[in-house]
Amino acid sequence: MSQGLPVPDPPPSLSPELRPLYEEAARIADPSPASACALLRLLLRSLLQQAGMRGRHLADDVGRLVDGGAPVGLLRALDAIGMTDDEARRPAELNLANGHREAQNLFVFVNLFCEQVRA
Repeated sequence: MSQGLPVPDPPPSLSPELRPLYEEAARIADPSPASACALLRLLLRSLLQQAGMRGRHLADDVGRLVDGGAPVGLLRALDAIGMTDDEARRPAELNLANGHREAQNLFVFVNLFCEQVRA
């Protein structure tokens, strides 16, 4: 989708109503990685809500899913992508400091989440 930034295809289990968010993030990831990160955080919030979480604090919600039986690797992956606590608390806010690496990491996390969490 993006020409310069390698972006994984949308996960097959991504619901049709959320697919446009993923695809839009993929289209703008190269020219505007911060915007792509903001869309992906919104997507993660929606995925968490579909899984029965509130979607207000990504790290806490992922922790609750892991406590409920989701693979602990999700928490490790969230740590590995280096999402700041502020970004985890306010997923809808745009952080202009995010770059291509952060966008790529969020794409990978969304795919991992969709593989390992069934709503």
